[in-house]
Amino acid sequence: MEKRYVLLLEETARFNRKLVSFQASKNEILHGWLKYREGFSPQLVDALLDEFGIGTDGHILEPFAGSSTTLLVAMMRGIDATGIELLPHCHLAWNAKSQIVQYSLEELKQIAHQAAILQLPSPRSPFPHLVITEGAFSEGTEDELMAFTEWVEESSISAEARILCRLVLTSILESVSYTRKDGQYLRWDGRSSKLKKRNHRRSALGKKNVSGIDKGILPNVRDAFCGALKDVIRDIEILQKQTFAPSTQTLLEGSTLYILSTLAGEQFSGVITSPPYANRYDYTRTYALELAYMGVKDRIFDLRQSLLSCTVENRSKIEELRNHYKSIDCSERFDAIMQVIQSNAALAEVNQALLIRQTRGEMNNRGVLTMVQNYFTELAFVFAEILRVCRSGAHIAFVNDNVRYGGEIIPVDLLCTNLAEQLGFEPVAVYVLPQRKGNSSQQMGKFGRAALRKSITIWRKP
Repeated sequence: MEKRYVLLLEETARFNRKLVSFQASKNEILHGWLKYREGFSPQLVDALLDEFGIGTDGHILEPFAGSSTTLLVAMMRGIDATGIELLPHCHLAWNAKSQIVQYSLEELKQIAHQAAILQLPSPRSPFPHLVITEGAFSEGTEDELMAFTEWVEESSISAEARILCRLVLTSILESVSYTRKDGQYLRWDGRSSKLKKRNHRRSALGKKNVSGIDKGILPNVRDAFCGALKDVIRDIEILQKQTFAPSTQTLLEGSTLYILSTLAGEQFSGVITSPPYANRYDYTRTYALELAYMGVKDRIFDLRQSLLSCTVENRSKIEELRNHYKSIDCSERFDAIMQVIQSNAALAEVNQALLIRQTRGEMNNRGVLTMVQNYFTELAFVFAEILRVCRSGAHIAFVNDNVRYGGEIIPVDLLCTNLAEQLGFEPVAVYVLPQRKGNSSQQMGKFGRAALRKSITIWRKP
């Protein structure tokens, strides 16, 4: 497979790790309103839209919309766009960001003024914690956060201003908490009650205490809220002076695995997206504070299982997909996609290599084997449906990382390209970022260092 696609590999300085991550967005107007670590930059979307020649007569699809960067860029360029996203806080971000022309600046400035001076009563309700978020705030911070939440919900403000204030409160959760997002997990400050309780148990067992991180002086909720709202108002003032060509953007709520198959065929002129990587990151844990705040406690398990299978906890969705395709009278389409998956030699080789390393005791978690199988199986369904819903000549851009487990490097970019070609796409290019990704210290210590590609794969529908 490496030999087959070697001529597609193009290392280019046009793209870098900053452009395909949130780094380039965190200080960007509008895009920086909510920290979304897995998002890519608006500059990347602009560059790809230009490369694909997609203008105001186009219609873009974003099947893993995240914080809706692609939809927002499309809105500013007057291009129709449709996105699909599962996580509720991402929908809150879109609902707030997409209404920039509707906001009353006078109303928002009045809200900011009131927030800076008002005296709030004690909250009636506690923070709706998940088990993994308990102890994330000091008692005073949690009370202040919920007092501001109740004030926003009960104030006589417009519906769009309420949505915006909800997003601003959501955006400050990490900064006022004892937590910090770090890959698969939340890292905890040593002052948190969670870490203190854990160390108390460890001490009782004669174990060494866990030091935790030190976030320094944490802002109070009032200062964090007013500061973030001030930045948002500044962005809105700038954006409301601009004129955008008429266009329509829609964000559909749910799993792309099931929604894509129900959309009408041959309607999109391009796709720009980045699926969850096969890196064991669980978004329901990374964004546990945001999801808890939105009240998803009773459905957190369902959300976790509905995500694309990129953690060892995800179960196979094959039977669910089989039943879904049967329910929409498309069983033959399901069988055809499964035939491609089962006949793909590269995927079979990857699965066999991981199994061999498992028998050698080189895998630290057997669940990685099923995770990798499920990951590429589900992506194949996504690729097949993208092929169906795109117009002839449409270009598709997928941002992804190669990964390594038990010393085995999995060329995600080329394996996805191979599956896509088998399904009917024409491979165009694999743009390789000049900065290669490293490995975990555990893998480097056992198997040595190996540079992993971070790529943007480009395909075309014939």
